Amino acid sequence: MTSSRRKNIPDPVTNRLFALSGNQCAFPGCTNSVTHQVAAGEQPVTLAQRAHIVGVGRQGPRSRAVSGPVELDAVENLTLFCGRCHLIVDHNPRIYSVEVLAKFKADHEARLAPQSLRPTPMPLDIEAVDLSLLPLSALPGTLWKATSRFRTTAEVGEHLPRPIRNQVLPFVLIKSEVWAFHDLADAKGPFKEAVDPASAEKVDATALLKSDDRNLYTWLLNSALRSALLRRGVRYERKHDRYYFLADHETITRRVEAKTKTGRNQSAKKVVRQEGERSDNLRDVWWHLAAQLRFEQFAPNSWGLTIRPEFHLTKDGREPLDPRRVGRKVTRRKSRMYNEGYFDAVHFLRYFLLDGKPRLVLPMGQQTITIEADFPNTNGRWPRIADKRFDPISMLDSDDEDDVLNALVEALDLEDEWDWGAEHSEDDR
Repeated sequence: MTSSRRKNIPDPVTNRLFALSGNQCAFPGCTNSVTHQVAAGEQPVTLAQRAHIVGVGRQGPRSRAVSGPVELDAVENLTLFCGRCHLIVDHNPRIYSVEVLAKFKADHEARLAPQSLRPTPMPLDIEAVDLSLLPLSALPGTLWKATSRFRTTAEVGEHLPRPIRNQVLPFVLIKSEVWAFHDLADAKGPFKEAVDPASAEKVDATALLKSDDRNLYTWLLNSALRSALLRRGVRYERKHDRYYFLADHETITRRVEAKTKTGRNQSAKKVVRQEGERSDNLRDVWWHLAAQLRFEQFAPNSWGLTIRPEFHLTKDGREPLDPRRVGRKVTRRKSRMYNEGYFDAVHFLRYFLLDGKPRLVLPMGQQTITIEADFPNTNGRWPRIADKRFDPISMLDSDDEDDVLNALVEALDLEDEWDWGAEHSEDDR
């Protein structure tokens, strides 16, 4: 802004600008006054500098920031800064752009507007919202590492016994060493043929989590979950980091027993289906309910298993669908997975994981991973919309055998096309 241009600003515009400013610099956090009077009866001194949001002249800051006509000396294009803030703004036009200064002006004037002129805030509803994670009440406090007798992970796995009852045998092979939650020094333990028990070392989990090897701990937790779910017809897809329900076999779909969120028994829910089955127009696209399940640490002594519903598509119930059949529009539709469909899937997955029990215990020798059934919750605040309240407690209380997958499909507003629910990762490229 040039001084010659500043002199042409009409007095009524300047007066209105000072009235809107509340005698204060508009820069956020600045409390400098824009006028000052030393004593009563003395002439007031103007300290303010009028700043153009869209600059004046070819060389002025922000002068080329917008296209089209702009009324440069209108009060809407002017704001007041103290001399210090005005200098900072004009010497950093890349940081303090037209959009940034317009926001400064709007926020400053709204804050200082008379109460009667401020917009009436919408009434807010406050509701308890479940977080889509399950808390952990028990975790292994010890890890073991020992020299492997074999060179590959597959070979180590081949020399482990079949787990007894609900036991899981997670391990990781790194630099010729096997890491596990089981006592690898036990010459009669499940790893006796896979490692040299004499080389076993005990590692404190707390110390490991503070070291560069902390990811080993999370990896072993996730490995334990993969082992437990594989026995229940759920496979892990490493490429997209998600679990999905397998079909019973290539020609039929799959249903899983479940209860409603209010505890009522209901018919088995369909978790795998072939596209077009309702119209007798079968296609080579199979839908599988899937989920991203991860053990994550939120604080030093706070862990949870996060649940994020997903889809997995195959061409015959097993073989993944060709990625070339995945359209970009599916990504946009998946981004609208919310409310009823999302809540249905999260609660259903919780019921399946814990088999309807208050907790899931994964034993590993003398240690366990214990996953609790109660979702943590927090209070959510949002504008009240008449007749549009969402009641998650009523979800999944129908006897519709397809309502888990269908609730997700309907939430996505998908059409009966070949690319329903296609994998979102491929078309993010």
